[in-house]
Amino acid sequence: PMHLFGLWGFFTFFTGFIFVASLITDKIIWKDGFGITNKPAFYLSLTAMIIGTLFFLTGFIAELVVRNAPDRNNYLIEEELGF
Repeated sequence: PMHLFGLWGFFTFFTGFIFVASLITDKIIWKDGFGITNKPAFYLSLTAMIIGTLFFLTGFIAELVVRNAPDRNNYLIEEELGF
């Protein structure tokens, strides 16, 4: 679960972070009169960062649940081979 959700979470969070960083650099370089929070891209990138964090945490919790399963290390090799 962590491989799937962690990968999706990383890419989603990283995309949102890159957009926020580009908005901040645009604000510093161009010094336009509009605030960063007046642009819809700011809210979309924050949403992407939040969703990326949720994906990552979902994968982490699912990995904990899978690793704590009671029959995780119960292998039936002896019964299958007839030893």
